[in-house]
Amino acid sequence: MEIRLLPIGTVAVLKESEARVMIIGYGLMEPSHPGQVWDYSGLPFPGGYQDENQILAFDEEQIEYILGMGYQDQEQLVFIYDMNQALELLKETAKEKEIASNE
Repeated sequence: MEIRLLPIGTVAVLKESEARVMIIGYGLMEPSHPGQVWDYSGLPFPGGYQDENQILAFDEEQIEYILGMGYQDQEQLVFIYDMNQALELLKETAKEKEIASNE
């Protein structure tokens, strides 16, 4: 599965939601979901960060549509290429660790 990450600052609407979210990061892992690596972390838009309980974790397939793309340049495109590869490896490793811990 190839993930095509969106740039930081992209604003999207998630499926089954009217709330807007702005992408702030990649590869979020939460202690409450061991073995899960989320494609994105985000914040409510336009309010932004107010406390750590507002950070949302979601995957590419949960995005219904994009309202606006974040800034892109050559440096960002290289970063996204590298991050796509790193995120795939991180997800595979997390799954293997979860399977091993359940055995």
